[in-house]
Amino acid sequence: MAHENNEQTDDEMSNIPTTKQRGFWHNVRKYLREYTEVTGIHGLRYVTEKRSRTEKVVWALLLILSLGGCIYMISEIMYKYENTPVVVSFATEDTPLYQIPFPAITICPEAKHNKQVFGYRDIYRQIQKQEKVDETNFTKFSHLHLLCQDIDIIATIANKTVGPDFFETLDEIKIDPGEMFIDCSYNDEDIECEDFFTPIIIDEGICYSFNILGREEVFKDHVYNYAQYYHVPNKSADYFNIETGYKENANMNTYPRRAMMSGADNALLIFFNIDTDYIDPICNGIFKGFRVLIHNPWDVPRLTKHFFRVPFSKVVVAAMEPEIIVTSDTVRKFKPEKRKCFMHDERPLQYFKFYSQPNCLLECQTNYTLKKCGCVQYFMPRNNKTAICGNGLSKCVEQAESELKEKELESRLGGKRFCDCRPACTNMKFSVETSHSDFYFKDTYWSVLQIYFKEEQFKTMERNELYGISDLISNFGGLLGLFTGFSLISLVEIIYFCSLRIFCNERMYGIWSGP
Repeated sequence: MAHENNEQTDDEMSNIPTTKQRGFWHNVRKYLREYTEVTGIHGLRYVTEKRSRTEKVVWALLLILSLGGCIYMISEIMYKYENTPVVVSFATEDTPLYQIPFPAITICPEAKHNKQVFGYRDIYRQIQKQEKVDETNFTKFSHLHLLCQDIDIIATIANKTVGPDFFETLDEIKIDPGEMFIDCSYNDEDIECEDFFTPIIIDEGICYSFNILGREEVFKDHVYNYAQYYHVPNKSADYFNIETGYKENANMNTYPRRAMMSGADNALLIFFNIDTDYIDPICNGIFKGFRVLIHNPWDVPRLTKHFFRVPFSKVVVAAMEPEIIVTSDTVRKFKPEKRKCFMHDERPLQYFKFYSQPNCLLECQTNYTLKKCGCVQYFMPRNNKTAICGNGLSKCVEQAESELKEKELESRLGGKRFCDCRPACTNMKFSVETSHSDFYFKDTYWSVLQIYFKEEQFKTMERNELYGISDLISNFGGLLGLFTGFSLISLVEIIYFCSLRIFCNERMYGIWSGP
């Protein structure tokens, strides 16, 4: 029994802290109290000093709440940094007008052909009466029918594709631009209209564009363009970059032409006319006049989507104001999903040399139509081997366009993009105010278009990094200081108390907690 009692006593004694153990924890509490008395972190000293337990609990809860609030605010900043790291704001300085190009002005006549060259209505009536039509006229009719949207497709026009003679037909029966453009002036100087307007084939047929980039700058080498369409002779954009603008050594006569000065006296002024004898009432005869689109020189215009109309016997004045968004170099490091835009060299396109959202959407529609119908519409970019859809596939083309719109909308509602055509990070567009008045001249159907800039300078928007490294440090430090009083010196104090001070105390006093 005595032996058993002695063993029990030994076990109980082993559970009692030794003097050395009690001394260690005493030194820890003493060292911690010593730290809280000198640190700049608020409230810690009230938890460690010799006060009532109630006071200590209250201060401990306050410290926990304060630290929790600080962590919550920091997490909010980190969420913004991770999900919306880019902010758009006004630039610090106005941009002078001469640093940007004058926009491309694309003009499309509502009349798609010269009635005196080819009688579309006459052939249409012959087909209705089931009369015999010679092969040449029927081919021209089927070609022109792709542009005339006023009548339903006739069952006899069942050709699924059209050949290369399609463009020859359009060129042969077009309205002579020399008769359509009467007089032009730019920056208060008379110019030859035909020398300054480039013929192009787009979704509205044959149109004419002022200050547009040539096909060598817009399209890749394998893209087919008929004859001299979309060709700007003796003009190249060697001194211009889509993202950075004009080079320092670019002069006044560079291309695309600069936007020089504001005001109506520095406008692009165009007098144009179409003889009413040229207009076929069956082919787009409801609307008369011209469609006009103001756009970037490097974008392929789509006048079925965006335009304003210049009617006959009207003077239309368009006052422009540029809207530009530029992007700082610090934003380039973010992924497109976070900055919500593409750099011009970041998303390669199949048909275009440089990225822009309108060109990307056109390419997406082209690829979708080609996949569904095995051909593309006549205005879409293509190589020389890709077939052009004829009247027999009009329903397929319409269905492809409708399906693409639905897919794109559904994907956007789901937070994605079917075509993946985000805005360009450096983008320019033009806000236009139009006004019109009557114009009568010798019983003719003349129209006048005057386009000019409203101001000599304009505000530029800029994409910048929401939080840089210095901004993050400042925000974190500010929140830590506000909620806890923590600073960089506080961090140094912690490191000092956990390392150097212990070592020095051991050497000076023999104990690490000090005297």
